[in-house]
Amino acid sequence: MMVRAAVVCAWVLGLGTAASVRAQPRDALIWRAPGGCPGAEDVRARIERRLGGGASDAMVRRVAVDVVDRGEGGAPRFVARIDLRGLRGADAAAGEDVRVLSSARCDELADAVAVVIARLAAEQRPPPAGPLELRLDLPGEVQALPAPSDLGVDLRVLGLSGIGAQPGVSIGGELAGTVRMGSAIVELAGVRWLSSSRVPHAGAPDQIDVDLRLAALRLGWGSPQLPLRAWISGELGSLHGGDAGSPGARMGAARWLAAGGGFAVAWPMGPRARLIGTIEAVMPVQQARIVLGDGSELYRSAWAAVRSGLGLEFGWL
Repeated sequence: MMVRAAVVCAWVLGLGTAASVRAQPRDALIWRAPGGCPGAEDVRARIERRLGGGASDAMVRRVAVDVVDRGEGGAPRFVARIDLRGLRGADAAAGEDVRVLSSARCDELADAVAVVIARLAAEQRPPPAGPLELRLDLPGEVQALPAPSDLGVDLRVLGLSGIGAQPGVSIGGELAGTVRMGSAIVELAGVRWLSSSRVPHAGAPDQIDVDLRLAALRLGWGSPQLPLRAWISGELGSLHGGDAGSPGARMGAARWLAAGGGFAVAWPMGPRARLIGTIEAVMPVQQARIVLGDGSELYRSAWAAVRSGLGLEFGWL
């Protein structure tokens, strides 16, 4: 009986120890990927195979890998962003703590990610007593993409629709250049609105055309990870009024001075092109008024103007 009791106790203690080992968090690697891609345990196993031994939690601590499917036309194209700041720590040089890889197949991309992490993890751990064999068999189809730059330049062309500055609903176009410095953006834009017509008060011409031309300076923020931007802006321009029955005839002009803000969403269409949509609201410092020589008012803008835009943006750097 005593022998049987001892065996039972040993068995129970063994189960408790095994359960404790299984309960410990084994995987310090942060792996986020779409369904159908290898899991975190699979990726860690690939890292261990290339290291020729076990990869401790300290060796892959806080390494974060985010995989997205940017396929177009039904063909998958997986892109992995590897954040190595947790692994490299204070020794990381500027621009070396983020790696970006892409491949048509997620399984091959996982292999490439394992190669990058294993190589850097091998540099971090103490030299082994014996020779270290590190396999760097990077799949041929995997392409290394440049790490996101802290400096960039964009050129944008938009079609616009708005209310408030001119009579009724007006349409126009915008050409803008943007400089990106990290998450900060500085933008200079030129906007031309087509003429829109209105019927003025009695005694004035039957109908007048009003058009707006302006330049805008925008200062704002753009997320490095998400396709979102927001800004504040200042505008300077002029409203012109003319006789709709006599194209080119000017009846009056008024200065347009306004301030406001807006936001945009930019959907990537390729490595350098984005489809962008914007919404913006501005308020003139003083309502713009177009008057005749005798002081009679032809047109007065609203206290606020709201616009929306849709167009293409092309980026460099």
